[in-house]
Amino acid sequence: MTLARTPIFAVLVGLLAIGMLAVSLQAASEANWRDARGFLYPAIFCGFAGLSIAVLFARKSEGQSAEAELGSLLTIWLLLPFFAALPLFLLTPSIGRPAAVFEMMAALTTTGGSVYSKASSASDAIHLWRGMIGWLGGLITLIAAYVILAPRRLGGFEVAATAAGLSVMQPVDLRVEAAPFESRMMRALKTILPIYLGLTLCLGIAFNALDKPGLISAVHAMSVVSTSGITPVDGGFAASGSIGAEVVAALFMVLAASRVLYVDASQAGQNVSWRTDPELRLMGTLVVLAVSVLFLRHWVGALTLEDGVEPGDGLMALWGAIFTTVSFITTTGFESSAWESARDWSGLHNPGLILLALCTIGGSAATTAGGVKLIRAYALIRHGSREIGRIAQPHSVAGSGAGLRTVRRDGAFIAWTFLMLFILALMTTVLGLTLSGMTFTNALIASVAALSNTGPAFAQISENGNGFVAFSALQQFILALAMVLGRIETLAVIALFSTDGWWRTSARSKKTGKS
Repeated sequence: MTLARTPIFAVLVGLLAIGMLAVSLQAASEANWRDARGFLYPAIFCGFAGLSIAVLFARKSEGQSAEAELGSLLTIWLLLPFFAALPLFLLTPSIGRPAAVFEMMAALTTTGGSVYSKASSASDAIHLWRGMIGWLGGLITLIAAYVILAPRRLGGFEVAATAAGLSVMQPVDLRVEAAPFESRMMRALKTILPIYLGLTLCLGIAFNALDKPGLISAVHAMSVVSTSGITPVDGGFAASGSIGAEVVAALFMVLAASRVLYVDASQAGQNVSWRTDPELRLMGTLVVLAVSVLFLRHWVGALTLEDGVEPGDGLMALWGAIFTTVSFITTTGFESSAWESARDWSGLHNPGLILLALCTIGGSAATTAGGVKLIRAYALIRHGSREIGRIAQPHSVAGSGAGLRTVRRDGAFIAWTFLMLFILALMTTVLGLTLSGMTFTNALIASVAALSNTGPAFAQISENGNGFVAFSALQQFILALAMVLGRIETLAVIALFSTDGWWRTSARSKKTGKS
């Protein structure tokens, strides 16, 4: 049995075993024997389970169908958190088993958020494990985007950016011929893993140099690069109060939410540069607009105060708006230490609706960021602009080349279809949460946070500042499904479970004589 024929799920369970063993050794080095045992025993179990799955479900051939690839991806998101939650079962049984699985589901889907009332309620080993799972979830997301979703025109690749403008691929079709799975996997790993790991190491060193302790630097570095928003301290990223660390984090958030660094991983070979990437331009435009609205709002509020306005307070409020908007549009969900100072400066509350809109839009396609994706928003904006122009000049002919004309037509249609599916999923999640006893406001915020994979948004915007602590098992179950749906996206789920896909799989089985 070769590694190429080993099921991906078995490989990931084995990686969990290695990660648990590393955390156990780290806890043992600090003489924390309880945490060391709590991670050692699950490591042994996961190692045995991974080996058993590899032997039982080894593929007889190296190739596999598109439906099998999507099915494997869905299996990873749904089942891997149960293995990752084993140390939490042993070390913090008070939170309950459903909450432990939910915690790992939030981490693996890079949603973030926590069921722990305070960060101090969990040990350093658990916080390190949460950060590692979030980092692994980000890596899985990137590899799946280029290995599984991109060849099948899913995950935002149905509207693909090129150096010459935009070109739109054909609608979702699992019959599209792709390179062998193993070659796609090796190409993605060679491109993505060095960059992803390098960004994490560089950011961790930068945080450590800015006087952040080792554990906090490591977890925050993994959290920023994976856009998971996981933090090991009470008060989150803002607790450090370091503007220098926030500047570095904001830069790496933009890198993490852009696919420019990873374009070589795609078999499509799309050439995207910083200057011509429409997603980055749209991200910058949205950040400028949101910061302008937030800052002007607080500036007008400050003018109504009897006390004088200090310039330094205004600059801090401006930076707080910049960092927080960048954090939310990349679906990381961190707040700036200056975000609260804006309230003190103007006496006005911070509008959460703008932040919810930013995380709903999300980052670039084929990144760890969640949301609708900037490329789809760009297609809808260009289409809307063209339709407004046609109202004023009905007989006008659009220019800008065939690629842009196509994105205003087919690309906008596909983007609108995805947006409708996203809204339908949002309405279904809100309905399920309200029926479970949650207020409509909290249900709406929690649903947006889960579907956009921005878990910290709920604690920062809703009336419940403790995050997902007080949620019932049913509510956690509903949100966990929403997190997975937001991560794998509705188009991929529909493509996987479509009757047309089943018919093609059955036809291939009959043709080859397999059941």
